[in-house]
Amino acid sequence: MKRLFSYLAAPKITKMLGSSTIRRFKGYQQKKFRRQDGVFVAETPKVAEVLLQSSLPIEKVLAVESWWENEKNQRLLLRWERENGRQAEKIEISQKELERISGLESPQEVWMLCRQPDTSLPGEETLFSGTSLLLDELRDPGNMGTILRLADWFGIGRILCTEGCADAYQPKCIQSSMGSAGLVPVHVASREDFLGLMRRKPFPVQVFGTFMQGESIYQSPLDTENAWYVIGNEAHGIGADFEKAVHTRITIPASPRHAPTGAESLNPAMATAILCAEISRRKSMAG
Repeated sequence: MKRLFSYLAAPKITKMLGSSTIRRFKGYQQKKFRRQDGVFVAETPKVAEVLLQSSLPIEKVLAVESWWENEKNQRLLLRWERENGRQAEKIEISQKELERISGLESPQEVWMLCRQPDTSLPGEETLFSGTSLLLDELRDPGNMGTILRLADWFGIGRILCTEGCADAYQPKCIQSSMGSAGLVPVHVASREDFLGLMRRKPFPVQVFGTFMQGESIYQSPLDTENAWYVIGNEAHGIGADFEKAVHTRITIPASPRHAPTGAESLNPAMATAILCAEISRRKSMAG
């Protein structure tokens, strides 16, 4: 097939991956190795497409021939390099090599190594501006990835995570977020750090907590400009220490026709979707 480009400013290279390189790349499925090198892995053409339209530092792009021959992929990568003033290492690999480094059961064309953003807490001017979701010990990576995707979709300013939360940059989170994990700012701190902040008087923003019992989100005066919304753990909800620091308890009411023996609750990702949609609706109404 005729090449559509000269594979960007720095051409790709075709090479066999050595066994030590394969072990290192495969090792990034584990948090300790990702943290050690400050990176995360992104796979599949769709996730790659999302991240190539961001300013996220991409270090390596390893892909099979079919991905490199796709004009859209070449244009995205060329634009990413131009707009960010840097080049990613570009390597053509075989399907067998992709299968050896991938964490997916069915690898799909492309594997990228990206620089992990700084997850430390930002300065107070940033921390207390806009709308933030504070995740309290959210453990399930699927829920974490879905919430990151929701935050991206609804324009939530940032995700705040206690240290017990699932790693936002683990492969399952990246996949379930469809790349949004690389776009939404994620900040991680200890419970004590967050509690210390929330105990400040007066606290700069309103803190809402999602509970089974509380004011209906459809009637509560939600703050759509500067607020923290606390989302609890899948099994235990919001911890007792955080509960005491919440200013307003809110809930998503069930239908009057909800069967008493039916669904006990909504999982955190479902509840977050409804909450974010209501915040977005209020913002649009405010004009």
